[in-house]
Amino acid sequence: MIDIPNQKRGNIASDLMPDLTPLLDVMFMLIVFFLLTANAVPYAMDVNLPTDPESITRAVEDPDLLSVTLLPDDQGWKINDLSFTREQDFKSALKEKAQGNNKVMIIGDKEVSIEKLLHVMAFLRKNNIEAADIVMEK
Repeated sequence: MIDIPNQKRGNIASDLMPDLTPLLDVMFMLIVFFLLTANAVPYAMDVNLPTDPESITRAVEDPDLLSVTLLPDDQGWKINDLSFTREQDFKSALKEKAQGNNKVMIIGDKEVSIEKLLHVMAFLRKNNIEAADIVMEK
């Protein structure tokens, strides 16, 4: 503990001096608590939702449509019938196939994470592939 010499205390008895060590301990614990519980900045992506109820669900009839299937995390992705396990291979193949075709349909199942869907949507937006449909059950 830090000791204050008698001449600087003004002849106050040592038992009357407050011990600030517990106060400092509590202050440091509060600082650590606030740092650990501070929220990180969330990132969001704007998505335009349809306003017409009839355009929300419709049958897909375009034969030239490029279908991207999102498989559960350990299985990868599919473009039409080609399977990919590495994300870089998937993105380069999608970029190549989508150049002539600007219409992409995204298919996924309930085991696919939302993060995987958002990564694909962000990639489509980055490469100016604006028209993307998401397959859903009616």
